[in-house]
Amino acid sequence: MKHLVDAWALLTRSERWRAFAVMVLTLFGAAAEALGIGLVFPFISLLGDPGPIVANPLFQTVYAASGAPSLEKFVLIGAVALIGVYVAKNLFLGFLYFMQARFVCGVEARLGTDLLAMYLRSPYVARLQRNSTEQLRMITAEVGRATAGFILPVVALLTEGLVVLAIAILLFAVQPKVTLAALCFVGVTGWVLQRGFKRKLGEEREARSRSNIDMFKWAGQGMGALKEMKVLGREDHFVSGFARSSAIYARATGIFNAISLLPRLVVETLAITVLLSLVALALATEQRMDQLLPMLTLFGLAAARIMPSTARIVGATSTIRYYASSVAAVAADLTQADPQAARTPGAHGTRPRRAFERLELANVFFRYPGAADDGLKGVTLAIRRGEMVAVVGRSGSGKTTLGDTILGLLAPQRGSVRINGAEVASLHDEWPGLCALVPQDFFLLDDTVRRNVAFGIPDEAIDDARVWQALRAARVEARVQRLPEGLDSLVGERGAMLSGGERQRLSIARALYDAPDILVLDEATSALDPSTESEILDTLESLAGSTTVVLITHRLAAAQKCGRIILMQAGAVVRDGPTAGADMGQVLDALVETDSASRATRA
Repeated sequence: MKHLVDAWALLTRSERWRAFAVMVLTLFGAAAEALGIGLVFPFISLLGDPGPIVANPLFQTVYAASGAPSLEKFVLIGAVALIGVYVAKNLFLGFLYFMQARFVCGVEARLGTDLLAMYLRSPYVARLQRNSTEQLRMITAEVGRATAGFILPVVALLTEGLVVLAIAILLFAVQPKVTLAALCFVGVTGWVLQRGFKRKLGEEREARSRSNIDMFKWAGQGMGALKEMKVLGREDHFVSGFARSSAIYARATGIFNAISLLPRLVVETLAITVLLSLVALALATEQRMDQLLPMLTLFGLAAARIMPSTARIVGATSTIRYYASSVAAVAADLTQADPQAARTPGAHGTRPRRAFERLELANVFFRYPGAADDGLKGVTLAIRRGEMVAVVGRSGSGKTTLGDTILGLLAPQRGSVRINGAEVASLHDEWPGLCALVPQDFFLLDDTVRRNVAFGIPDEAIDDARVWQALRAARVEARVQRLPEGLDSLVGERGAMLSGGERQRLSIARALYDAPDILVLDEATSALDPSTESEILDTLESLAGSTTVVLITHRLAAAQKCGRIILMQAGAVVRDGPTAGADMGQVLDALVETDSASRATRA
């Protein structure tokens, strides 16, 4: 029941109304199934022994209304009408099954979209606490299991349960004692089966869930580190790790599939047993054979319809238990977030731009979740329009944390952020498009130059003039013009068709597409050779004056290009002033990562 409540909570208001409509249609479907079987009984009785039927007042009224000249003609009309009933019934049931599948698939598509939207729109600090591979697995795997593996079986359970109930009521009206005995027999057997498989299904469900997480991690890590892995020759490590997890997953899934097939065999045996027991009981009570035929036909048709329904009920129950954890996982992720985060678009780019003059941090403190110490400790500084500022310090000194705070990715836990002297609660909401980032590990789409520069913008909204302007500012316009397809040229996976410097320039062009006031580069030149780094720094220097450039770096050449150096140590600013007056020995100590590197650099 808890998981049913979780599944119901996953539905939107409109989906709940659609679920109610599907349930109403399911009730009509169950009634149609019982009607189809129920009409066969008088028809077969009329063929076998018409006397009692003909004497019935209701039959006489229907017979007169039909206008049939003889009983034989009436039977023919009845046969055609019965065919029509079955055709109409099955057309309706086909429509019902389509509506059920459409409903469940629609929920699956919406849940996947909501999860992705929630992950992308959640505060950046939440991203630091969750593995992206796990989030990808939730979207691509667990959502499908929660819907196709839980909600759809619940719908099937409801559908087949109502069918069995409707047919059982019909049989009970004809043969109450036999029907009651058969239902008790089938019910007890089904309960025993469920109890017997419950523990095993629970064990295999846990094994499947754990191994599936491991499979995603092994595959994601292997493909993500493909270049280093191949150079080191470590392919077998990732392949064997994935193979172990995959084998556990296959075993758990195989056991589940085998258990799911057993109910059909058991139900088939039960149905034949009940039907033949009915014959034996009738013969034992010396019932006439001609009277036995209609009842046997009725029970035979009922058994033929109930058999697959009962098998699906038992199978659906097992499936529901097996995939219940997926519902709990999806529900936990969606209910822990802001309920509007998944359904409201971000505010970026929706408000008019204003003139930027300076950004200030006033006594800012920030600590990462689970960390023992503050990442920023009372940081106070001001960055003005057009400056080119270097932020330096050893690893762990707080450089990137400071950059993320300037970008608005991290919100101060104490202190404030001010723009033009006015405190802001959210940079993204109140100053959309103010900042842009060029990260160390930038991500290029396996797509065209145009879509890489106009990142995340629909094709119809891309302004080619702005694309060329950004490429020109990043000093890569000439290279793109020489490409065979120009802006439509593909850059390859991770920009494989471009050199390292060209990829870096393309990432700068992406950051400049929206004409930001502040451009933050986090170790953006660390992987470049000195010549290429010098070219990139010249590009950045040309931007200074119109754009504020904040360069987080551990490279001396990059720091010396800036007019101002901010030195970080243990989360605090220990120096903030012009490059010209800086103690380069102190700065150099901050730029290197080890004493040996420091000595080598000094030498």
